[in-house]
Order: sequence, then structure tokens, then C-alpha cells
Amino acid sequence: MEENQICEKCKYWVETGGTDSGLVGECHRNAPQPELIDAASTVTIRYAVWPVTADRNWCGNFEERPMATQEVLARVAMIQKMEADRKGKLKPA
Repeated sequence: MEENQICEKCKYWVETGGTDSGLVGECHRNAPQPELIDAASTVTIRYAVWPVTADRNWCGNFEERPMATQEVLARVAMIQKMEADRKGKLKPA
């Protein structure tokens, strides 16, 4: 595992909150798993949950999260500005 292959950077991970020790989220790599709660001796509640993981956890199913459109546009603008600045410095005086 590479150091940057953690849940927080995986395309299947969805942040749901945080604790004093970091962020927590749900792994949406596979379908939610069934859970049972015995609310009372006569009632059982059935539901499904996604596995909850910490942001720094990892597994063998990591897939890098694609950049959001806004992030891509911001990076393109930054690169264009850097290129313009570089070209401006190369012009003869």
C-alpha cells in the first residue's frame, strides 16, 4: 500500500463526520450490509449500513478519487497564469 492510498482519497469513501482523532466516513465500494437491532424482546429492527471507516484507514480496493470539476478548473487557471507569467519574463526588454 502506498501512503496516499487511504480511505479519505478513495472514490468510494463518503465523509460523514469527525472525531477528536480524525474524520469518519462510509465505504461505498460494496452494497450496504444488513444489521439487526433488538429494540425490545418482541421487536427486531432490520436495516442496512455501509461499513464505517476512519479517514486514514486503507484496504485493497482503493481507487483514486477523480478531481471535482471546480478543482480541475482552478488548477487549469493556475497553470495558465503561471505560463503567462513565465512567457512575460521571457520577452526581450
